[in-house]
Amino acid sequence: MSNFQHPQKGAGTISIGSTDEKGLTVNAQYNPKELQVDRTVPWTKTNQANQSNKNGINLEFTGADGRSMSVELLFDEYETGNSSKVAKSVDDLNTMASVWKPDSQKEEERRPHLCVVTWGATIPTFKCVIESVSTKYTMFSPAGDPLRATCTVKLKEADSVTGKSSSGGSGGAGGAGGGGAPK
Repeated sequence: MSNFQHPQKGAGTISIGSTDEKGLTVNAQYNPKELQVDRTVPWTKTNQANQSNKNGINLEFTGADGRSMSVELLFDEYETGNSSKVAKSVDDLNTMASVWKPDSQKEEERRPHLCVVTWGATIPTFKCVIESVSTKYTMFSPAGDPLRATCTVKLKEADSVTGKSSSGGSGGAGGAGGGGAPK
C-alpha cells in the first residue's frame, strides 16, 4: 500500500538524507514544483511461439517492483552571493549517489548510500537509493562560482541495499544505519 499523500499547505520542504552517514542531508531551499512517483508492474508474455493467437495474449505476473521517484530541486544563492551553499548541496547529493565506503573490507559497505526522502505529511518516509543526479548550473558569480543550480534526482525505492559480491553473488545485508528520517 502506498504512503503517498497529496501535498498539504505548510508541510515543510523536501529533504533527502543518508541513513548510513548521520548528518549527510540535503534540505531543499524551495519545494519542487512537481514530484513524480511511478510504480511499474512487471509482466511477461508467455511463450506462444509458432502458435496462432486465437485465445488472445497471455501475460504472466513476474513479481513486484518498488516505486521510483523523480524530483527537481532548485538551489539559488544569487541574492546572498554564497556560492558555497549551492556547491555543498550538489556535492552532498553526488556523495549520496556514490559508493559509501569504497575502501571498506566489508562488502555491505561498498555500495551507494541507503537514503530516505521526507516531505512533511506528503512523504512521511520514502526509503530509497539514488539512481541518478543530473545538475544544470544556470547562474554564476563574476569569479565563475555557481550561484544557481537545478538538480534532477531519480530515486528507486529500497528497504535495504547490498553490494555485489566479488564472487558474482549477492553481498551481505545492507541498510546499516539509523533507518529513520534525517534531522
